[in-house]
Amino acid sequence: MTDLPAIARKRLWQHRGGRRLRSVADALRARLGGAARDAGHPAFAIPLPGPARIENVVLHGRDGWLFLWTGTNDVHQLYTTPHAFGTDAADGWVALLGARRRRFEAMGAQYRHLIAPDKLSIFPEHVPAAMPYFGRHPALQLARRLQGDPILVDVLEPLRGSLATVAARRQAALEGDVPDTGEPLLYYRTDSHWTFEGALVAFRALCASLGVTPPPLEERGHRGVRPMAFDLGRKLDPQVTELPRFPRLLRDAARIAANAQAEDNDRGVLPLKLVGTHVAFRNDSPAADPRRVVLFGDSFSEYRPVGLTGMLAETFREVHFVWSTNCDTGFIDALRPDIVVTEIAERFMTRLPGDDYTVPA
Repeated sequence: MTDLPAIARKRLWQHRGGRRLRSVADALRARLGGAARDAGHPAFAIPLPGPARIENVVLHGRDGWLFLWTGTNDVHQLYTTPHAFGTDAADGWVALLGARRRRFEAMGAQYRHLIAPDKLSIFPEHVPAAMPYFGRHPALQLARRLQGDPILVDVLEPLRGSLATVAARRQAALEGDVPDTGEPLLYYRTDSHWTFEGALVAFRALCASLGVTPPPLEERGHRGVRPMAFDLGRKLDPQVTELPRFPRLLRDAARIAANAQAEDNDRGVLPLKLVGTHVAFRNDSPAADPRRVVLFGDSFSEYRPVGLTGMLAETFREVHFVWSTNCDTGFIDALRPDIVVTEIAERFMTRLPGDDYTVPA
């Protein structure tokens, strides 16, 4: 198959997802029983051919893909153990999001929550290890529990396709064949975060949920930079580099405020203190949506204008970003925003926010 053009390989792979792959899946279901149900599909419950090598918390995947596997959050447990994110955890999140919505709507604000999926959730076809509980990872559980509820901006399918599509890719990988779709990378191979293109997918889903037409940010191009070692690549010895694609985002918006912590980070004061960073942007373009947005998020949003924060700043009149997964109700009440958005990396969802945070001055 490797001699075929990419589009032909893609179509043949989709065709092969028919009778033969179904027969293999049926045999695996019979062998694995309940484990196949927890996995979401039997293909996730068995390892890919070849070794699964872990180096300094990083799992080496297929074709140069790196995944955060162990470390502080032990992220692999969300896919390899039954209790890392159980029913009680999902219940807690549903209750928290409902309480936030009631609180923020009482202040006159719309509320949306967005989960930034882990790379393990998006690219299982490149993960050599078995993931017998793939079907229970947090973003998928919340998407099922809150299906049809606008409070959750579900970006799983826009980023990876349906669970059946992902399972077919994993099944093809088990047989030694994963086609190259020729699409832009949505996550970096050597970083735990999404690329500009991946963030753009999530941003468009958020805008659609809010009834906003997003500006054509993809037309602004990227800054030319040299290859660099990202958060996973620099954990290896020798380090592995990758060519970044940093967008030229800010055109109409400008940063108008920053707390002392953000200013220290700008000056490179070490160690960087990211949690608690607060920045604000103003966009006086006539095309900007006139509403004020408050975004509580993490490194998938960023206080620098390279992620969701910058994209929202180019869309709305005023945007405040706070680097925190916990909300500060007093801060929100003082600003009286029209929209409140919370974003959280999937691997952090094992800890339910208490929303008892105070944004530093």
